[in-house]
Amino acid sequence: MPEPVVLGIDTGGTMTDTVLVNDRGDFVIGKAQTTPHFEAEGIINSLKDAAKKWGLSVEDATKSLKTIIYTGTIMLNRILERKGLQPLGIITTAGFEDTLRIGRSRQGWNVLSYAERLHAVSHFHPEPLVSRNMILGVRERTLLTGIEMIPLYEEEVRDAARSLIQRGAKAIIIAFLNSWANPSHELRAEEIVREVVDKVGVDVPVFLSYRIAPILGELRRLNAAVVQVYAAEPSREQFSMMREKFEEIGGKAPLFVFTNYGTIVPPEFERLVHTINSGPAGGAVGVKYLADMYNYKYVIGTDVGGTTFDVASIIAGQPTIIPLTIAERFELAVPSIQVESIGSGTGSYVRVDPVTNSIGIGPDSAGYRVGVSWEEGGVDTVTINDAMLVLGYLNPEYFLGGDVLLNKNKAEKEFERQVSEKLGVDLYDSAWGVYEMVADQMRLHLESIARGLGFSPENFYLVSYGGGGPCMTAAIVSGLRFAGVMVPEIAPAFSAWGATLADIGIRAEKSLEAYVPPLPGIYPQGIALNIVQGIAEMLGVKLKSKEEIEGIRNIMYQNAVNVLSQAWGELKNYVSQEFKKSGVEGEITWKAAVRMLYAGMLDDVEVEYASSEITEKLVVELCESFDDLFEKIYASSARSREFGYTITRAIITGIVELSKPMLKEEREGDAKPPREAFKGEREIYWDGRWYKAEVYEMGGLKTGNEIVGPAIIESPASTYVIPPGWFTKLDTKRVFWLEGS
Repeated sequence: MPEPVVLGIDTGGTMTDTVLVNDRGDFVIGKAQTTPHFEAEGIINSLKDAAKKWGLSVEDATKSLKTIIYTGTIMLNRILERKGLQPLGIITTAGFEDTLRIGRSRQGWNVLSYAERLHAVSHFHPEPLVSRNMILGVRERTLLTGIEMIPLYEEEVRDAARSLIQRGAKAIIIAFLNSWANPSHELRAEEIVREVVDKVGVDVPVFLSYRIAPILGELRRLNAAVVQVYAAEPSREQFSMMREKFEEIGGKAPLFVFTNYGTIVPPEFERLVHTINSGPAGGAVGVKYLADMYNYKYVIGTDVGGTTFDVASIIAGQPTIIPLTIAERFELAVPSIQVESIGSGTGSYVRVDPVTNSIGIGPDSAGYRVGVSWEEGGVDTVTINDAMLVLGYLNPEYFLGGDVLLNKNKAEKEFERQVSEKLGVDLYDSAWGVYEMVADQMRLHLESIARGLGFSPENFYLVSYGGGGPCMTAAIVSGLRFAGVMVPEIAPAFSAWGATLADIGIRAEKSLEAYVPPLPGIYPQGIALNIVQGIAEMLGVKLKSKEEIEGIRNIMYQNAVNVLSQAWGELKNYVSQEFKKSGVEGEITWKAAVRMLYAGMLDDVEVEYASSEITEKLVVELCESFDDLFEKIYASSARSREFGYTITRAIITGIVELSKPMLKEEREGDAKPPREAFKGEREIYWDGRWYKAEVYEMGGLKTGNEIVGPAIIESPASTYVIPPGWFTKLDTKRVFWLEGS
């Protein structure tokens, strides 16, 4: 009997996916409806579905596990539903009490499609998670350099602490301006608040913004601290309950949580806010795995879920790491793999606007309740799932392998009443129009991202995944020329599978400001020295001789080395303490990186450093690596090396490696599918016509099989639509390649 060793979990807004992996790298997937009231219930149901494919009970599948990896929406849902820890109190620098309320203009449109961003009527700011009367200011000021300008008024801190406790604060956050550069005021304020708490005799924890995000920028740092306390801290109890649930069925494996940037951490990790948007990151890690396996440097991944459509990209062989995370429009000073989402999924509601008599899709969704076709869900409004059922794509008796039975007659009746009759068109034409419309939204979002990165779609290979991905792939890529289109067999649980590819990795970073003059050879020696001389004069230093100028340039190089060395040392110490606190054992591999930009530019790029050793050539090697990466991301003509570089952030990640699953290579067989995989025929509607489509069981197909559309390839977890004029081939890694007119 197979002995699973790794369990990957992805709880989405609609479905909960699980992946069981054994010690040989073989895996099976499970799928069940998400249970928002208690996620562990949906996880166990999904685990049962996976275990039975290996002929195992859920107890047998659990007892041999060595690692359990969670990725999902516990924390994000807490923000969306406004059900986090509250009320919270904040003590901040006087004059900055309205930071959360003022916000930032980007927070008014950062989750909107590119089309909606153009219209101010679509913009609105999220309601702050902390009410204004729970935010109090005290006088203090530290400069960007870390030098104290105004001392901390300690009595004001005491008064603020007393007031917040009297107003019912369940936790107090201390967030002072520029505490990332010098946290001494936050540390002293913490001592004072704890004194007040002890004197009053209440249990009110205290959190410091510099401990959660020692990053420049008061709004994103404060947002990170608030979300950490509001949404992440309560999740520790949820994870504890999840562990208990696994222990009840014989599981003793440690539980880890997937991070926004592609590693896993124990639930005890101090900065648990680093895991708030982990779901989409799991898919991006899976895309990176395929990119490496096929040796493709430019790959774009699309995840069609029940609620959202997510796009992640691999550029120059690496996922793009950005210095922020967006959680319900709030921008947090937390690193993440860049995943751009819109509210278009297969569960999106379909409505006809009574004023304009036009179709509107989403952004709200039926989520795990599928649509009106699943009568137990209690949904009144039709969804994209209902449209696909009307068009014949979905098998009403095979949704989730038959565990969820859909009523096609009800879907047709309600779709006609709610959409067709109001538009005055045929039922099937209206269902096709809705399907094509949501595909258009996804296609435009996908193309805008590819071109926004400075590339044409044909520069990328595309990976389509998610429960609804295979059903939408052909419609989404129609009219776009990609280098190739891949649909992995594991597409419906791709994010959960991606999570199992991760290592334990605790990441820490810190803002800094280190200028690096132009490297030798960029300019003729005389001009390069003139630039250094000009910079020195701006700082009030007059240099006369060539030797003085050369000396200053060398000092600037050495200063950057010293600043980085000190920052990396501090971060390495922090990560080591977190590993020790969490009880994680194993040899730690260290990865160093920085974020940097050309002097005068706005956006920085993350650059890895090949060694953790500090050498005199450190800065020069970083700059050369940055030049090379910048050219691959943008173009050589966009480089601006003439005025030097600025290093904006130091990054250290400690890695403890884990065993991982792998896609095994199979011997390629015949093009003709085996007879036992053929399930019959089903009529489908495509672009104004009905077609008889051959239906195949996905798991019964062999590598090398080619299927010409119209055809449907279905599995218990997903449906793969091959339209007329298209065909697909299953390669030796069990990845389908889709080609069409």
